[in-house]
Amino acid sequence: MHPELEALVRAYDAARDGLGPDAARLRAVFESQVEEALAQRPGLSRESLLNLVRLQHRRWLRAQQTPPALPPKA
Repeated sequence: MHPELEALVRAYDAARDGLGPDAARLRAVFESQVEEALAQRPGLSRESLLNLVRLQHRRWLRAQQTPPALPPKA
C-alpha cells in the first residue's frame, strides 16, 4: 500500500474508533489529511478518495486479523 494511502487509512481508523474528547481531534486530523491529498491530486474527487480509503480500510482490517489455527492433521 502506498504510504500516503496507509496514513489516510490509519487516520480514518482512528477517527472512526475515536470516542470522548479525542474524537473531534482525530476527525479533524483525518479531514486535514484528506484535504491535503485532494490538493495534491486536482483530478481526484473527494467521494472517490473516501471510497478508496474505506475499501482499503476494510482490507487493512482483514490483514490485521490473525489467521485461524490450522486443524491438526488426521
